[in-house]
This record gives sequence, structure tokens and C-alpha cells, in this order.
Amino acid sequence: MKRCNIIIHSVSGNIYIIGEYLREKLCEFGVDARLYRVEDSDLHILANTKDTVNQYYEDILALPAASEEALLKADMIILGAPTRFGNMTAEMKAFIDNTYPLSESRALEGRLFGCFTSCSHSICEGSHALDSMLYWAQNMALVHIPYGVHTEIGLSNQPVAGIVHLEGKENDIRPSDRLGDVIETYARSVAEYLEE
Repeated sequence: MKRCNIIIHSVSGNIYIIGEYLREKLCEFGVDARLYRVEDSDLHILANTKDTVNQYYEDILALPAASEEALLKADMIILGAPTRFGNMTAEMKAFIDNTYPLSESRALEGRLFGCFTSCSHSICEGSHALDSMLYWAQNMALVHIPYGVHTEIGLSNQPVAGIVHLEGKENDIRPSDRLGDVIETYARSVAEYLEE
């Protein structure tokens, strides 16, 4: 069974919700999917001040911490992080910056890659964050499996590169059933690639 490791940085819980649903769907399609978190030393502070953060705080902390080993054991790596100023969060950036030796050794070459994000304002803003994750994947010689174009789905305005969830200014709009259709479609595509 092929293994897909989903590595997330979640603050408000939206990335956690997407990552967990994606993991569940991948498992349904016969993939050994696992969810990991990147370290965030400030999350407890936000959890004490924002209800949206506190709601999933314990679930996020219960996830195993992402490591180089988690990358090396995966046949596919999926990154998920909130968008901040058109980029991934500093915590996700710190995690991937520490993987530089893997780019020099090309230890991840040929493995599959995917990405998703949540953002406040627009799909375009989220697309920039997806692009920054893709730059990392390209440097690692990973093979990107895009979301693609799916006009048959109600929420068809997703970028080709990955999945974007619009969470609003207060980060309190949770992923909907319509986004669930997007995630399920992507999970099915990923499972097909992993079967090959």
C-alpha cells in the first residue's frame, strides 16, 4: 500500500479540517494516509484568545510532529498551510527550510506532491501560497499532482495547482460540503496516481 503523508500547519482549525478529511478520503481509496503537524510555539497563545483556534487546538497538538523521516517514508507528500500575505505561514516555511539537505541529496526525487491552503480574501491570494509550496516541491524534484479542472463540481473555481478554502477575515468560515466534494475528487485522483 502506497503512503501519503499530509503535513499541515493549522491555526484556526480550517487546515486541520481539510487535512483530516483528505486523509479519511485517501484511506477510503486504499492509500495509507497519515496526518502530521509542523511545530508552532505560539499556538497556545492564540488558543487562549480566539475561540476558532481553541476549538481544534487539542486535535492539532495530538498529531505527530512532522520530521525529515515523515518525508522520506512517503510516496506522496501533501502540504497544507494558511495563507499569510500571499505566502505560506512562517511555521511551514521554517519546516521546509530545514529540508534543504534533502534537495542537495535529491532524496525525495520522483515522489508525488500536492498542496492546499486557506485564506481570508480571494482564491488568487491562496494561489500565491500554493505557488510558494510548489517552488519547494520543484527544488525537491517532486512530481506535482495538480487539482486540475473539474467543471462538474459545484465549487469549480479552484486553482489548478491545489485547493483553496476561503475562511473570511476572522478565519471562522469552516470548510463546507461543497469543498468536501473538491477534496474527495482530489483524493480520488491522488489514489489513482499512487496505484500506477
